[in-house]
Amino acid sequence: MTAQLVPLRDVVAEARAGFASGARAVKGLAQVRMNNVTTRGDWNWAVVTRIPNDSQKVARYLLRPGDVLFNNTNSTELVGKSAIFYGFPEPIVFSNHFTRIRTSPDLDPAYLALWLTEQWQIGVFARLCDRWVGQSAIRSDKLLALALPLPCLQEQRDIAARLKGQLAAVDHTSLAIRGQLEAVDALPAALLRRAFEDVIS
Repeated sequence: MTAQLVPLRDVVAEARAGFASGARAVKGLAQVRMNNVTTRGDWNWAVVTRIPNDSQKVARYLLRPGDVLFNNTNSTELVGKSAIFYGFPEPIVFSNHFTRIRTSPDLDPAYLALWLTEQWQIGVFARLCDRWVGQSAIRSDKLLALALPLPCLQEQRDIAARLKGQLAAVDHTSLAIRGQLEAVDALPAALLRRAFEDVIS
């Protein structure tokens, strides 16, 4: 497969930074924070931050399926982690630690999210980020200047679907191995317990 390299800005319809909110509201508007996006490009909804509801914020910063969230501000090791948004049971917006990317018709968002994850894993964003004490950030101009390999749309979709299947298989294998390791870790304690139970009996 041969793919041309294009600046990301050429195939992005919008790249919008989120907004900060220090206020909290128990029954307020859900907002994506750094803890909600994993390093595997998945979502973790165990803890959802809620902020005061603001209809103007909803209109401007609402996430919709197919949006790609890029973590523009984090520690140096974590800046750049990304995920495609598939949906949430209620309206949800995103914090200023993220850039929401909406792709042009020539770019599949799932393909983009996987490519951004790969760029993060090989250290591209760690090299490009501006660093301060305890925090690093990627400027949007640096992000949008990155050269993206762009095969035809169908090939992008095929690549994304294949990778999604392969990553799911890796997750399944990882869970199985983790279970086996836990069983191995528990074995010495079981052996000791059995030995001393035999002594007592």
